[in-house]
Amino acid sequence: MKQKDPDEFTKGLGAVFRAERERQKLSQNQLSRVAGVGRTGVIMFERGDRIPTVFVCKALANALGVKLSTLVRRAEESEARSSGDTA
Repeated sequence: MKQKDPDEFTKGLGAVFRAERERQKLSQNQLSRVAGVGRTGVIMFERGDRIPTVFVCKALANALGVKLSTLVRRAEESEARSSGDTA
């Protein structure tokens, strides 16, 4: 089994957070206020330029009203689809 690049997973997770935020029609500014996280941090995380702590991920997930485990699972599923992994 090929070792996964943690930076690629982080980018995928940021994309999942962005997709959920956009699905809920929230701006990055609105999400950052509700989550108590800096707007710049949200922007950099969604772009894959910053690796957030698990506490920041949890705060963002809570602000979105979605379990963090659900968002991580979506990122893992997306990563598996893009790499052709079936496990």
